[in-house]
Amino acid sequence: MSSLVRIIFAAFFISTLIFFSSSVAAVPHEHEHMHEVHSEFDFLVEMIPHHQEAVDSSKEIKSITGRSELQEFAREIIAVQKKEIQELQEWIQLWYPDRHAHARYEPMMRDIAGLSVEEAERIFLKDMIAHHEMAVMMARDLLENDLAEHAEVGDMARSIIEQQDKEIKIMQGWLKEWF
Repeated sequence: MSSLVRIIFAAFFISTLIFFSSSVAAVPHEHEHMHEVHSEFDFLVEMIPHHQEAVDSSKEIKSITGRSELQEFAREIIAVQKKEIQELQEWIQLWYPDRHAHARYEPMMRDIAGLSVEEAERIFLKDMIAHHEMAVMMARDLLENDLAEHAEVGDMARSIIEQQDKEIKIMQGWLKEWF
């Protein structure tokens, strides 16, 4: 193979790698296989780091934004999801005390530290929409596949679907209105 052909091939290969690695964070479907729900136990274990990421990201945007509605929105996510994390942990200890609770979680939210306020708000909203869509998908998987062994878990899944669907609509509205 000639040197020119090798250089062209290498350039193509490198540009393909760069393209795919830079687009992964922006494609919510990349994470779908990471958050599959095969049992009630899976749902409980996987939802804890998923909720924790939402709490952490909400704390971060709350400290950055000057928009009172986004600050209140972040406060609500923090309060609701911290409460749910506590419930999830308690249920694992109560119902699955002998099982190892190891999540296969892959973070979905991009780092917004160091960005302009406007860019941080925009990225937070876009990423949190995808993040909420994933939680809704996990909750629907649990319910549609009849995996909830305890009524409390089914109730939480229905609550996640209802609450986060509403929040998705709010965030989509803000994206259109603000940006």
